[in-house]
Formats: sequence, structure tokens, C-alpha cells
Amino acid sequence: MFKRRFWHQGLKFQCHQCGNCCTFPGGFVYGSEKEFRKIAKYLNITFEDFLTQYTEDIDGFVSLTSPNNGPCVFYDNGCTVYPVRPSQCRTFPFWSDILKSPDRWNEQAETCQGIDKGKFWGKKEIKAQLDAKTDNLMKAKPTP
Repeated sequence: MFKRRFWHQGLKFQCHQCGNCCTFPGGFVYGSEKEFRKIAKYLNITFEDFLTQYTEDIDGFVSLTSPNNGPCVFYDNGCTVYPVRPSQCRTFPFWSDILKSPDRWNEQAETCQGIDKGKFWGKKEIKAQLDAKTDNLMKAKPTP
């Protein structure tokens, strides 16, 4: 049986590019090989150089680095790769753990300026964001 979620009535969200979701310590940004290749192309560097300079192995998956346990490597008063950011970033705050309850949504609103403001997202749009998450995360190559 289908359970009705609080977000089925729709939610308001408009990204203000404030960077709070990009700058919390210890955050990891995973992506698919295709997403990372898009970023490399956007930066006009080889995919291999991109992997060497901007990623790290986190529990067997490739993640963007967060130098000194700080913000994402691509955050500098805003996302420097915004047009090609990974789906993990594009779908925020419509993540299953945030949409689990109104309390979690409201808790996220304490640090995200765009929650409950701006564009109204209907149930179908929110569901599309939930479904857009990357399932084929890029796996790190084992070190010899």
C-alpha cells in the first residue's frame, strides 16, 4: 500500500546559492563517471587530471574533495561548476533522508535559505528529483 508523505502536497524551494549545502564539514559529493566527465570537460582538463586533482576515494567510491575537511573543492563564494554539478547537488534538498518527515525538512530549513521560499514544487516534480539521484556511483579503482 502506498503511504502518503507530507511532501505530496508540494513544497516550496528556490536555491539561493548560499553554499550552506556545499560547505558543511565532512560532506561527500559522489557522482557517476558520466557526471565527473562533464565536469572535466567544463574545466577543459582531461578526465584523468580531473580525477587526480579534484577527487578522492571515500569508502570505495569517488567523491569530490573537500580540502581540510571544509567546503567542496568547487565552492568559492558559489559553485564554480554549477551548470554541470552532480545530481547529488542538483537534487538538494529533495533527498529521501530530508523528505522523511516534516521535522527533517524543517531542520534542514534552519541552514538552507531556500527551503519554504520561492518556487512551488508539486508532488510529481519532487518525485522526479528523488528519482534523479545517481544510482551508478563511480567506484574508486583499488590501489595496488
